[in-house]
Amino acid sequence: MSADVTIVLMPKWDSREPSCATAYVCQYARSLGRRVQYLDYNIRLFDLCRRLGLGEFWTESRYHQAWLHGDMRFLSAFVDVEEIEGDVVGFSLTATNRELTLMTARRIRERFPRKKIIFGGYAVYYESDLRGIDPSLADAICRGEGEHTLREVLARDFRNLEEVPGLYLPHGAGWRLTAPRPLSENLDEIPWPTFEETDLPLYEVPDLPLMGSRGCIGRCVFCNDRHRTPGFRTRSAAHQADELAWLKERYDTDFFIYNDPLMNGSVRALEEKADEILRRGIRVKYGGNLMAHRGMKPELFRKLRRSGLTVAIVGLESGSTHTLRGMNKYHTAESGAAFIRECHNAGIRVELNIILGFPTETEEHFQETLRFMRDNRDCIDCVVSATTFQVGNSDMWRRRGEFGIEMAEGASTFDWRTRDGGNTFEIRADRLRRFTEEMAGMGLAPGRTDREIEQKSPETGTRFLKAYAAALEEGGPLFAGERAGADDRQRRARAEIRRVHLLKACRKLGLLDPLLRVKGALRGGGA
Repeated sequence: MSADVTIVLMPKWDSREPSCATAYVCQYARSLGRRVQYLDYNIRLFDLCRRLGLGEFWTESRYHQAWLHGDMRFLSAFVDVEEIEGDVVGFSLTATNRELTLMTARRIRERFPRKKIIFGGYAVYYESDLRGIDPSLADAICRGEGEHTLREVLARDFRNLEEVPGLYLPHGAGWRLTAPRPLSENLDEIPWPTFEETDLPLYEVPDLPLMGSRGCIGRCVFCNDRHRTPGFRTRSAAHQADELAWLKERYDTDFFIYNDPLMNGSVRALEEKADEILRRGIRVKYGGNLMAHRGMKPELFRKLRRSGLTVAIVGLESGSTHTLRGMNKYHTAESGAAFIRECHNAGIRVELNIILGFPTETEEHFQETLRFMRDNRDCIDCVVSATTFQVGNSDMWRRRGEFGIEMAEGASTFDWRTRDGGNTFEIRADRLRRFTEEMAGMGLAPGRTDREIEQKSPETGTRFLKAYAAALEEGGPLFAGERAGADDRQRRARAEIRRVHLLKACRKLGLLDPLLRVKGALRGGGA
């Protein structure tokens, strides 16, 4: 039976675990009685690249700029728009899949002009995010939380959308917002995802992402997430426990990672969930983002650990109380140290996020952060992320004059300086380098940094084409769904189809000459 709605996730998304956002959209559409098709091109193309020895395109940060700037566009050659069943096609946009998404949407428009296309996601919230998106590529863009907006759009069959709040609609050469949509207050009314549409074995770890709450109680001046989802709302303990029990039984998942901006925005709700897990005897492990909350007693940490909380990702940001106050963080260096020590003493793994180069941060404040890390090393398991301070769509952006921040017109969010010259990109990059080196010496090397932010993207197209052409000579790599049960004859036939498809796509993308040179070199014909 064909689908009514097709949800598409283009690369690059994560290679370790599936998208929680698209899983929510799929389940919600099903709850409306729609037949849903999910095309996870992210993981399918990752699997292809991984088998070609190029999985690093996803896993190494030095390729970040390549994804942002569209240098990975050659991968669109492997998107078969003919397999799209739905009359409605929804795309989830991130910063790193935007270019491939727009290319694919254009191909759908050209091949199936009657299909309705809707965009949504983290990367299309602010009006500034929509610059460069051709209004002909989509019938609407969902702004923010999408469940109720999607319900109304589908119920109206894309007619009279001006009356639907929460949408950007084409307007001349750009986009215009209909009206802001009120946030969903009762999150228990939204069905949790079942991931039945997801090809889980292709992901690298057997974890599943969840959302127990939305929004945050913090008011950090650098954060733009709280503007996307203002206020804090949480699902009930029973609703979350039902989800954990069902997914555990269905997939025998070992670990659940909560994608909430803040798991302990409501300490009471967090404890109620722990109580419900323990009461039902649900044997799970889970983790997520926590703030260094002063309202959590030592016995609560121990209860949380018994319920399965094994990983606390703490937004420490700095070890300097002066810097933390400037950031408008709720904790001080002292209370932050006490919080991570309570986590450690309860047997909870502590992973820290660090931000270096806040506008008021001096060398002395930076040294305080280094001392904090040395003094509390025994309670810290890793630094999961270390970045330089960026000025984006946040309170800091509106207050940049107050902090003496100067930026060139159109400059990137990381490329700023203070008027007095006391804080420049070079100073911040040097602090990040010294921090990273010291953490490596302590066995706490950050898992993610932005040290390569100015690095030119490595060559990707020619490397991929060379690897793929070599594989074609051996019968051709297939997508995961095509490999099962394919005999030699089928493999040869499909490889030939892919050759033709690749040649056509490369000609359209301006990559035909590089491909032919690569194939000639592989056959001994020279470059």
